[in-house]
Amino acid sequence: MSDEQERAQRSVERMFPEVARFLGQLRHELPMFGPTDLFDDEGITPDVIVRVDYALSREQLHAALMVAFTEIAEGRSPEDMSVVEVRTEVEGYLAGHGIVAVDNQMADDEHHDFTAEQQRIMQLLAEAIERAYPPRREPDRVQQPVYGDGTVTVETQDHGEIVIDEPSWCLGHDDEPIGYRADVTHRGPWEAAEFAGVEFLPAGISWAPFSELHPEPYPVADVWEFPPMEPEQLRDLAALVGSQAGRLYRLANQVDRLRRDQP
Repeated sequence: MSDEQERAQRSVERMFPEVARFLGQLRHELPMFGPTDLFDDEGITPDVIVRVDYALSREQLHAALMVAFTEIAEGRSPEDMSVVEVRTEVEGYLAGHGIVAVDNQMADDEHHDFTAEQQRIMQLLAEAIERAYPPRREPDRVQQPVYGDGTVTVETQDHGEIVIDEPSWCLGHDDEPIGYRADVTHRGPWEAAEFAGVEFLPAGISWAPFSELHPEPYPVADVWEFPPMEPEQLRDLAALVGSQAGRLYRLANQVDRLRRDQP
């Protein structure tokens, strides 16, 4: 997984532990790899990307690579294949056979005479595809806010143009995507601690005054990878961070003692 995917997974595990446990049981807590590449059917214009997870045994992985390797084997040795090449060949074999099977079915359908009832079912299935895999949408339009004296005019998809109070700490709404009124959020500057070139615990102020799912009648504290916090929650986090600082000092002292004891 990429760093971004790992951060997202940790966030889900922390905020939704029951969901994380369910997904772990569903996947039997197996290690996950891929995708390494995007596989498509040459000659067609793709409309969507469909991702599928395969749970495979070592024997199945070996068989898939053996078949794939015969197609690239000219002058190659398995020992020379990189990890990315191995994974790409296995994934390509699985994806390729799926695409070939679909293409063969499409070719068979062209020579088949369907009854009126079958044609009706096929039309309903086509409509189901449109629901499940919506057509490619236009790029999101972005805000072109108009600022007044302590106010800002922004556009929404459900309420049109609205005029709202603009806090002095808000960085503005330029180039934000146009969404629903409930999504309008004021965001202040973020500050983070930094040590050895690594930033940690970036935090700032935000406020979604029209939020319906999680109402925010007042501004809240935003801390990276944490849900929005009330002031008391942020103080609790600060206290916890302080206790962890003491733990790090004790660990440093322990390392010092271990070094002194080295012959």
